[in-house]
Amino acid sequence: MTAVGVSVPRARRSLDELARRHGVQVAYADHRGRRRRASVDTVVAVLRALGVVLAGPDDAPALLRAQEGEGGRVIEPVLVRRDGTASTHTIVLPAALDPAKIDIWVRHEDGTAVSRPLSALLVEPEVARPISAAPGAPHRRRFRLPAVPDGYHRLKVEGRGVEAEALVVAAPARCPQPPRGWGVLAPLNALRTATDWGVATFRDLGEVGGWVGELGGSFVGTLPVFAALLEGPSADPSPYRPASRLAWNELYLDVESLPELETCAEARRLLGSAGWKRDRERLRRALVADPAATVAAKRRVLEMLTATLFSGSSPRRRALQDFVAARPELLTYARFRAALEGASRPAGSGRGAGVARRGLPPSDDPRVRYHLYAQWAADTQLAEAAERVGLYIDLPVGVHPAGFDRWWRPHAFVAGASAGAPPDEFFASGQSWGFNPLHPVGLRDDGYGYLAAALRHAMRHAAVVRVDHVMGLHRLWFVPDGMAPSDGVYVRYRAEELRAVVVLEAARAAVAVVGEDLGTVPAGVRRDMRRDGMLRSHVYQFAATPQDPFPAAPPDALASLGTHDLPPFAAWWKGTDIDDRVRRGLIAGDHAAAERSERRALRQAVGKLVAGARPTAGARPAASSPARALRACLVHLASGPARLVLVDPADLWGEREPQNRPGTGAEETNFLRRWAKIWPDDLVSPSLPSAMLRQVDRARWSGDGRSPAIRQENGR
Repeated sequence: MTAVGVSVPRARRSLDELARRHGVQVAYADHRGRRRRASVDTVVAVLRALGVVLAGPDDAPALLRAQEGEGGRVIEPVLVRRDGTASTHTIVLPAALDPAKIDIWVRHEDGTAVSRPLSALLVEPEVARPISAAPGAPHRRRFRLPAVPDGYHRLKVEGRGVEAEALVVAAPARCPQPPRGWGVLAPLNALRTATDWGVATFRDLGEVGGWVGELGGSFVGTLPVFAALLEGPSADPSPYRPASRLAWNELYLDVESLPELETCAEARRLLGSAGWKRDRERLRRALVADPAATVAAKRRVLEMLTATLFSGSSPRRRALQDFVAARPELLTYARFRAALEGASRPAGSGRGAGVARRGLPPSDDPRVRYHLYAQWAADTQLAEAAERVGLYIDLPVGVHPAGFDRWWRPHAFVAGASAGAPPDEFFASGQSWGFNPLHPVGLRDDGYGYLAAALRHAMRHAAVVRVDHVMGLHRLWFVPDGMAPSDGVYVRYRAEELRAVVVLEAARAAVAVVGEDLGTVPAGVRRDMRRDGMLRSHVYQFAATPQDPFPAAPPDALASLGTHDLPPFAAWWKGTDIDDRVRRGLIAGDHAAAERSERRALRQAVGKLVAGARPTAGARPAASSPARALRACLVHLASGPARLVLVDPADLWGEREPQNRPGTGAEETNFLRRWAKIWPDDLVSPSLPSAMLRQVDRARWSGDGRSPAIRQENGR
């Protein structure tokens, strides 16, 4: 209903302007280039989620007038300085105020401070622009930041009654660049060994990395290994909805290599019992992981080892205490997890939100000590794995709404909306990912402290970090609670500021960054990635066409055949992924027929090139076997210009089931499927996987930038 005296068009125009001021993008171009406009209900709901108090669109004109009457802030709360670029910013001052009477102070991270008069920093001393036409309105001026080293600094404006502060993020121009190399993806839930407890461990990751290094590879990757909620009503096995991006997942601890086991007779008796061995063998043999059972089994032993460590003074106990002292958020995390385990709330009620800070258990609570010990042990084992080979760590875009991060930094997240994606070719109804987006204003007001902490944790032992949904540094699709994913809207972030934080943390950790930029991504995102030195994601399944069956990857990219969200190569090559999407109602029959025709033409194009390169070519040139096609595609990627190449070992023996089917739930056992092969027995020389990876290595170092798939595939 429209309020008296306010026309509907005017209200909508005012609502759109109000949305723009809060970063809400009321219209966007979809995957087919068509312009889509958000509904009034969606815009109002998202503005409310962002903290704007309005009952409906008719409130927008008054809110705009109130904002205009408040005048401009003296200075923005965050200022960015990047090496090699001009760093000029706006300051708003009373019209008659002499800039020479204003001082700009910068306090560096190390505590030193410098001061300059504003007049010495003005870019155009004679130019001052009023912020409005009102008499005596404040004026805007442009000034240049004084030189500062890379880091986070505090800037203060003071003089003649003017006072303001800002965070200065000073960052290098680009992220560190990795050397040309290749590696393998080894999801710890999928990796099987002869002695595992239902999932692989951080120690196994290091051993696989050692094997990859012996074959010439430089890194081993895995899916996110951050803390997870694996038990209780909020349990979720997805590594892309972690309980925290500031802690590790104790599910992947190698319990049997912990030193405390040597002095804990109780734990040794348990591990030696017949019942325990039967339970462990059941978990090990299962082709579908049971994380809840595995983490419960490990916890029984870990609690005994924790008690042993804390029973007296020792160098290892002091090492744990030093570890916690250096990362005080982990003590809060451990107390939160202990409180969460003691909470009794029904499913779906947001258990994390029900944990009150005053109700946190004390630091000497056995449950708190368990979580501290588990974090320290996990960090130690990851560090040991990183000593053997470079680690490729995946940083998810969101966290579980009932987890620690959302509780610890509530102002950094948006309540009342979920992150997701608009409708596209793969998901005609759009997607809602079930976690709260970061709050553009709350994150900024926090000085990006939460983002920096999450990046530091991910980069702690990594050589390369993959930033999931890198477009989230620019904008995210917000789906208001109670609405369909297709009814969402994009909300913009201060991309320059978020990018500077990523580059600064990467430079400090000496870590390369890969951005997941798949799908419909605005051109500006990839332009900024190039400027920042972030590698792109080049996926053969998306890039190959019948007209160009061996497309060249960009030089600034990590290239792979697929991803964890796509079918393995054998299934994709045969086209069973199309049948799967039809089964799930994602595509109609006519669309499926067109995709099958396209895939068939691609197989023929690849087969023709592979067969045509053989000296005896001529017989059925389009009949390329899956194994021959796989080898050709891998050699093509390895020999090409991409900086990094990632190989999924599951492709090497023809796995058919994907790690994840996006948009599905527990019925598809996502992120629980285990490999058919066992490491190292089935993978190490003289096995086929080792032989194919040696071919990848030869192609990687003999590549000349041309499409060499056929030459290498035939050993020429």
